[in-house]
Formats: sequence, structure tokens, C-alpha cells
Amino acid sequence: MVQRIHSGAVCGIDGYDVTVEVDVRRGLPTFQIVGLPGTTLRESRERVLSAMRNSGLSWPSGRVTVNLAPADVKKQGAAMDLAIAVGVSACGRAEASTPPARREAVLLGELSLTGELRPVRGLLSIVTAAAARGAGVFVVPDAQAWEARLVPGIAVLGARRLADVVAWYGTGDGLRRCRDVPRAMRAPAAPREAVGFYAQADAPLRRLAELAAAGRHDVLLVGPPGTGKTRLCRTIGALVPPCSREEAVEVTRIQGAAGLLRGTHLCGARPFRAPHHTVTRAGLVGGGPSLRAGEVTLAHHGVLFLDELAEFAPAVLDALREPLEERRVAVSRGPGARFWPADFQFLGAMNPCRCGYYGSRRRGCRCTPAARSRYGNRLSGPLLDRIDIFHELEEAATWSLRDGETEPRGIEALWTGARSRVTAARARLHSVPGAAGGCGRTVDLSDCRRWLDRDSADMLDEAKRSLGLSIRSLIRTARVALTVAALAGRRQVERPDVAEALSFRREALSMLALS
Repeated sequence: MVQRIHSGAVCGIDGYDVTVEVDVRRGLPTFQIVGLPGTTLRESRERVLSAMRNSGLSWPSGRVTVNLAPADVKKQGAAMDLAIAVGVSACGRAEASTPPARREAVLLGELSLTGELRPVRGLLSIVTAAAARGAGVFVVPDAQAWEARLVPGIAVLGARRLADVVAWYGTGDGLRRCRDVPRAMRAPAAPREAVGFYAQADAPLRRLAELAAAGRHDVLLVGPPGTGKTRLCRTIGALVPPCSREEAVEVTRIQGAAGLLRGTHLCGARPFRAPHHTVTRAGLVGGGPSLRAGEVTLAHHGVLFLDELAEFAPAVLDALREPLEERRVAVSRGPGARFWPADFQFLGAMNPCRCGYYGSRRRGCRCTPAARSRYGNRLSGPLLDRIDIFHELEEAATWSLRDGETEPRGIEALWTGARSRVTAARARLHSVPGAAGGCGRTVDLSDCRRWLDRDSADMLDEAKRSLGLSIRSLIRTARVALTVAALAGRRQVERPDVAEALSFRREALSMLALS
């Protein structure tokens, strides 16, 4: 008698259903797994065999064949260990003897050699996909029950040992139903480095940090080494308010599928990804032989920070053009394309030249004009056209180790005030029609016209002609102007707002001849 047990697997960040079919026949004792199992699944034979013996369960004599359907999709991971073991132990019992509620349950879990259940990668993605097709009962490792409970409308049973699951599958007893709904984790306190830098920064840098955080604008900072580019980017990331519950669930699903989930809480803090400049194209946007999510997806609802931007391979940087525009990434592998979310805030920092000291007051630049031009041309024009804010950081004329000393209470007050202004501005942007929550997603010229009064629209038109702005640059400038107005407590853009937004255009940079 063939036993069918429902389980699942994860591909990238997406889960999908897997039906485990187990058949026992007479013949030489063998254990064969078919259905394109990966290396981890092929090794599950030894885990299942040892777990069953150490759990006091009998192993059937004869030829055991396990089929993983659909057979044309390669399966990776150990999430099907539990379903395989339960299917083998249930062989010999009529399938009709198992009530439909237990027969249609989805079993997920990795087995240890002693029969204990271990957490699996991508459980939330698997449960979400199975619940979408109608599954209602899930048996998961007890340590991950909170994760499965994030999906509404399902029954979650937490298990610690294989023997308990086998007993429940046969009798319906032995497992408890989890009813607690996890709450979103409170965002951790802001890093001391970010708070301290904000307190010591001058007014223009504080303004830039608040503006970028309030509108989630994409930013490129240029300046000599030691001017605070990296610290300013980390300060912007710390100023952004924590995730909403819906965003936290999505971030938790992505982090879990990538194997980055830690603890037993929702990911309330927004991700901050800072890959090294040696990252490959597949590492940045996703893909590769194992179809793993890239940095743009891991930074979803958070920040993607690329330090030493000009040191990245130009082909890798150009791969960001579509995610910056569409806020998703298309990865084509196998029979079709997969679309993964990539709604991140881009922050970049770079030196003005190869030696780093063009425009420095401390050292003279050793680069020739041609070398500086080649360095700047590593960033393509279409990529730069997708960035909202450009800013040059200059070295302080004089400074000492005692500069910027502030009482701890004063530092906390400054930071609390900045967070309050950013939060209020983001709420105001959410109420503006067409502003897409202040994030500039799917914004067009008709939306911009509603934000601008007559004087600000005329000023932007004049700047378009004098600076040669593209339509995309025009829209992004209008977005920055709208954020300036929101920080001032207004929903309508005025002429001074446009003037401030134009000051952040790349055409105003003097350190670097950007293409």
C-alpha cells in the first residue's frame, strides 16, 4: 500500500508543495529515493533510518521506494525528513484508515539521528505556499511553531520527536496545537555610532540624513577618505522607522528562506545589507546554480549600502538598474522566471578618485585628469539617473578630538527629535495621493503635477532645460522636493522646496566628473 504524505521545499525564497509517496515491496532490503533529490535529501536515508531505530519504530523489510512529486523539480533541503519517516512507518496500514484531517496535513522537519526534530530553512515560505493552495493543518518543529503561526487561518502542531508525530498520525493524540500569535519584535536601539555621529554632524549633514530617511531616497555620497560617508549612511539606516507588521512578516519570510533568521521573533528592524565590492552579479541580484536570493532581495524593506562604489565591477553595478526602477528582480532559471521583491533604499559611498584625495585640504591628488575621468566613468549614466540625492562631503578645516562634545542627555534629545521628524514626515507622505508612501514607487508626471504649485512647476521646468534633466530625473527631483515639504509640515511643494531638491542633483557636484 502506497502512503502519501504532504510536505514542502523552498526554492530561492519561494516555497512549493511536495508530495512524499512511500511504497514497500518484497525484495532485497533497499531504500531508494527518486524525484530529483539533492545531496541533502539523498543523505536523508541514513537520518531517517537511525531516527526510526532510536525512536523505537520498526523498519519494514523489503524494498522501500520514496518518490518526491513533482518529479521534474529538483528538491533541496531537509524539510521532508519527517514526512519520509512517517510515510515509511505508516506503510502496511490502509490509507483510508487515516482520517482526512491527518492525511492532508503538511509535515515539515529535519530529523536528528536520535529522532528529535530540528528547524528547517524557509519554513514560513513553505507554509505560506501550502496554505494558499488550501492546506489547513501543519506539523512543524516545536521551535518553529511561532513562525508557522504568522500565517493566518491554519492549525499549527508543534512536535519535538519523531515518535510523537508517528503516534499522532495513527491515533490523533500526542501533539499540542499552538495558539499563541507572536508579536512583532521591537526594533533594537539605534547604534551608538549612528547616534554619536548625528550629534556631532553639522546642520547640512543632519538635514541630509533626515531627508533621505523620511523619503527613503536613494543616495550617493562622494568625498575624500575620513569625511564620514560610511557613518552617514549607517545613520540614515538607523533613522528609518521600524517595519510595520506586514513588512516584518515579509522580511521574516525572506530571512528565513535565506537561512539568516535568528531568534524566535518577527524581524522588526529593517535589514541593512552591506556587501563587499567583490560581490558577483548573482550574489547581488540573485541566481546561481542553487538559485539563492541576492543582496537586493535580502535588503527588501531595508537598506542596501555599497561602500567604495567605484570599486564594484561595472557589470555588477549595472545589474541594479532594473531593481532600482521596478523594485523587484527577475531571475530566469530552468523552465521559467521568478520574480523576487527588491524594494530597498540604495545608499552608496565613493572616493572622488583612485587615490581618494581630489578636493582634499590635507593632501594633494596624485591622479591625472584622465585617471579621474576613468574612475568616475565606472558608474554608468543610466545607473546615476536612478539616484535621487547626490552630495559631496568635505573635510573640516580644523578639528580636534574634543570637537562635537555633547552631554548624553543632549545627544538623546537630538536623536529623539530627528526620529520624530522623520516619522511625522513619512506619515505625511503616506497621505499624499500618488506619492506611493513617500518611496517613489510607480510615480509618474501626473502625480508630480498634483504636488507642485505654479511657481515650483515653472522652476522645475526651467531647471529641466538648463540642466538637461531626463523625465526620470525630473520625477526624482520632484519626489525630493515633496519630502522637503513634508519635513516642513506641508503636503504642497513650493519654490524653495524645489530649490533645495535641485541642490542635490549630480550636476551640482564638482569633485567628480560623473557621466
